[in-house]
Formats: sequence, C-alpha cells, structure tokens
Amino acid sequence: MNVKYVNDLSYLKDIKINFLVITLVFFLSTALGVFHSSMDPEYAMQSLDEVSELFDIIKDLSPIGIMLFIFFNNAIKSLIILMLGIGFGILPLLFIAYNGYIIGVVVYIVSGEYGFMYVLSAILPHGIIELPMVFISAAIGLKMGYLLFSSIKGQSVDIKTEFSRGMRFYFYRIMPLLFVAAVVETFVTPFVVAVVTGVWI
Repeated sequence: MNVKYVNDLSYLKDIKINFLVITLVFFLSTALGVFHSSMDPEYAMQSLDEVSELFDIIKDLSPIGIMLFIFFNNAIKSLIILMLGIGFGILPLLFIAYNGYIIGVVVYIVSGEYGFMYVLSAILPHGIIELPMVFISAAIGLKMGYLLFSSIKGQSVDIKTEFSRGMRFYFYRIMPLLFVAAVVETFVTPFVVAVVTGVWI
C-alpha cells in the first residue's frame, strides 16, 4: 500500500474543481427544491415519501441502531457514487442533484411548520461533516468520469492509479468522518435542536 496516497491531503487539491462543480449542483438543486415546493406544495408533500419511509425504518431502532443505520446508509451510497463515476461522471451528478432537490423540499416544508432555526439546527451539527464527505465522494466519481472521457479522446491518463487514490482516500478519510457524522446526528443533533428550538426530535 502506498502510504503517500493515504496521508497526502493534497489529493483534495487535485479534485477541487470537481468538488466545486458538485457543491454548485447541490445548492442549485436545493434552491430548485425550495422554489418548486413553494409553487406546488402538494407535489412537494408527495416527494417526501422516500424521507418518510426512511424515518419509518429507523424510528423503532435503538440509538446505536440508528447511528449504525445512518452510517452504513451514507457510507454505502458515497462509495457507490464514487465507483459509478467511471460512467462519465453522470451518476454522481444525478445523485447530488436529486438529493439536493429533496433537501430543498424538506427545508421548505419543515421550516414552514417549525421555523427556519429548527431546520438549521437539525442539519448543521452533523451536516458540516457529512455533506462535505458526500461531496468529496461525488467529486472523486466525477473526476473518474472525466478521466475516462479524456482517455476516449486519446489523451494519456492513468485511470487505475487515480481510482486507487480515490478509493484509499475514501476508506482512510471519508468513511471515518461519515461515522463521526452519524454519531453526531444521533446523539448531538437532537440536543442542539432542543436547546435552540425547545423541540426534541
């Protein structure tokens, strides 16, 4: 194993453009979700079916079970969008756009019922860790797609090495921080929401 690729955080510099693209797509799609919800609240409620199903799955779990479910759900999805980026980077973009839209819908509906501070306090504690990790995973996938496209055009690229670097970064950097985010979401976020809004989640 090449330790350089495990510990070298300068790898982030190599994917910064991809990261910025992913981040932009996320926030634009989130804004679209909010806007569309304000125009068609009934459709917005229907779009929350997936979120409701996820809540139904975890509501009866123990706190440790909830933490593990959140961690594995995020870790597996992040790994998939990283690996499937090899298909010209299309799937990472679609995944980020879809999830950004759903978050926009949730923000609109929940903030209308509980207020914006509720939404902010329910997202920020773990979101400041979780979202960047998901973005980085998608950015790595997007870069893989770009490299594949470049190779098809005849440019000399080392996809195998770049894919290895991305996977190592995922397992040594992204995955551990997703675990931390799951711990925060399970045990810290509800407390923050209660302190800020007086509502337990």
